[in-house]
Amino acid sequence: MSLWSSFISQNNANTFNEVEDIKYHLTKLLESEASLLYIDDRFVELNRSNHRFGIEDIQLLSASLDQTQLAMRIETWVSQFEPRLHDVSVELVERKASENAIAFNIIAKVNTSQGETELVFDSKIALNDLSTSLSEDSYE
Repeated sequence: MSLWSSFISQNNANTFNEVEDIKYHLTKLLESEASLLYIDDRFVELNRSNHRFGIEDIQLLSASLDQTQLAMRIETWVSQFEPRLHDVSVELVERKASENAIAFNIIAKVNTSQGETELVFDSKIALNDLSTSLSEDSYE
């Protein structure tokens, strides 16, 4: 099989690989900590660059923001750093007293080789070490 034909193949394995690639990048985004370097808001492209990749201090944010604000902040990060996704929404799940983690669902649409697909990821960020787990709940 040639390199070219492997990239233009229209089979279901490509859709699976696209979803796995998005899942991998979301995991890396949520596990990364954004730089604390102050960048003026007028530098829009710089704020969207690798200098800002990752999340801000999630422990501070989870303590200081209410559920709606935190969900909107996560939505912004996902939309900003994973441009393949659109119609992104984040729903926070009730926090368990026994877990030091933030649990939420990422719901988004992606255009794949098989057409538009809706993705749902059950996500969790452990606050003690920022480890992230994403599991694909369902996609069609």
